[in-house]
Amino acid sequence: MLFIKYLRLLQAFVRAFWILWVQFPRLHREEKLLAIQTWSAETLAVMGVTVNVVGHIQRPPLSNTPQLLVANHVSWLDPVVIQTVQPSIFVAKQEVRRWPIVGAIAQACGVVFVNRGSPSSARKMVTQVADAMQSGHNVAGFPEGTSTLGHTVEMFHANLFESAIHQDVPVQPLALRYTSSQTGAHCTRAAFVGDLSFLRSLHQVMRARDGICITLHAGPCLLPQGHSRKSLALLARNSVMTQLEALSAV
Repeated sequence: MLFIKYLRLLQAFVRAFWILWVQFPRLHREEKLLAIQTWSAETLAVMGVTVNVVGHIQRPPLSNTPQLLVANHVSWLDPVVIQTVQPSIFVAKQEVRRWPIVGAIAQACGVVFVNRGSPSSARKMVTQVADAMQSGHNVAGFPEGTSTLGHTVEMFHANLFESAIHQDVPVQPLALRYTSSQTGAHCTRAAFVGDLSFLRSLHQVMRARDGICITLHAGPCLLPQGHSRKSLALLARNSVMTQLEALSAV
């Protein structure tokens, strides 16, 4: 059974390369977003991961007014989950570029890579994110700058919010909670923390016999007018914490 799951996942990765390198040059932007959204949903299903969306995210995925989506960070699955509901350009740590297969897919999807310890890299990230927003793309990121077990929300770094203020783009806070599909109990199997390698983490997810359910809770959009990047970051973190506490209480 596990072998078959891995075989289907390999097929999903092959399909990703086909979409990105063969189909994308012939597709309009709306068609590209739909292709990413469909692939993300199908790939999660292959891994035995289900997504439950609570609340409202602005639709359609592509509009004249893009969004900055920010969420708590638990796993490398987080971006795939968000892509199923709102296709976006993601901001990620530069280490992702070196991950097997996933790194190549991320680069082809236009991921903005940042060295979080480098001020110059952070400034470049702000410019790249602003350019993406100006082109009408939604941008998504994880302002904690690290992943957790999903019980708490670390402080949000403010750099990412500077682009939203400059482009006058609304901020969509998202809370992600991982649970067992069978019991509903909090699940840490997909948590990407410590020295865990990507391949080992992938194996843990694939071996989850009871399945993993990820609930994505969308809070009210935040408008950047009148905020500094720090105050907007604090407001977004408070929103995510409130949503996560509400999900944990269910």
